[in-house]
Amino acid sequence: MPVYERPATALLETLHGIGVYDLGSMVWLSRKKVESLGFQHIAVDMLVKEHYIVESPGYRGLKVYEEEYKNRRFSILYGNDSARADAVVTSKPGNRRILASWLEVGDLLPSPPLPMFVIDMSMKFVHTEEELSRLKVQIAVTLSTIREYLWDMHLAITGVESESREWINELLGNNKVTVTVGKPSELLWSMDADKVIILRPDAPQALTPIDVMSADAFLIGGIVDRIPRPGLSRMLDNLVPWGLPRRIELRGSIAGVPERINRIVEIILKARYKYKGNLEKAIISTMTKKDILSRVYIEVSRRARRRGSRAIVSWDLYWELKRWLPLTPDDFKRAAAKARVELVGGEPS
Repeated sequence: MPVYERPATALLETLHGIGVYDLGSMVWLSRKKVESLGFQHIAVDMLVKEHYIVESPGYRGLKVYEEEYKNRRFSILYGNDSARADAVVTSKPGNRRILASWLEVGDLLPSPPLPMFVIDMSMKFVHTEEELSRLKVQIAVTLSTIREYLWDMHLAITGVESESREWINELLGNNKVTVTVGKPSELLWSMDADKVIILRPDAPQALTPIDVMSADAFLIGGIVDRIPRPGLSRMLDNLVPWGLPRRIELRGSIAGVPERINRIVEIILKARYKYKGNLEKAIISTMTKKDILSRVYIEVSRRARRRGSRAIVSWDLYWELKRWLPLTPDDFKRAAAKARVELVGGEPS
């Protein structure tokens, strides 16, 4: 039986096998997510909530999403309209004939669910209340991000004591995330995860496209450093002795590379599934305005030269940076002002 990493592909393969090309839903779905994520959103919803696909000759709706798979057009129907569905997703089949279920979709997904993303919470005790609050938000957003490409079983949270387990389960809602008090090494060893990338900003080597595309797992520390704690992330290396420490860098520097846990996971997922290993595209598409300004500030500071008592940099640098960063003249001026560097030459009109 073939195996597909992404739930969307597993669902499309299932629909192809049962001859269902126009799919409706009797369960509530976010129209916004259906329009943007398509069958990925339905597949994850089915897997998490254990839904069925059943016959429904009377269902009609609007085609809000279409995708081609194996030379056939598949569509998702939503709301009320004239398009007729071949079948619908439901939580309660009743007396309708079941065509497939979450089990059939799940059977086409990898077991164990690799690649695995592991957030280790064993250093939770170092956090202030503010840092812990930020960590909770990042974990919740991380699950949402993973669901855009994979699903819950690809996320594990390790080193979780009873108090944290309670708020994690409350935070994540209905989910199938692995939450364990155990060490990440125990979990990853049981899953035969041979190539484990330990992501930390002070790692001796940079993450490569080959690492992204071939890794079985990625380990991230559940650490939010509002107060700098040099060297703390190095403790991750001891948690998985066979892991490979790597830093995510952009053109030779970690400056401006997003640091939030959910952003780090987003970079890896985009690089692996959207950009075919292109880390630069994944990083830049994930950077916030604050990240961009941080990187420009560093570039301006590095390139500035002295002219008497003044530090100056040419507007030529703006055009150089704009070739690879989504940068505006105002952004450039703001970064230069913060670096106390005077801009010389012709300003873009």
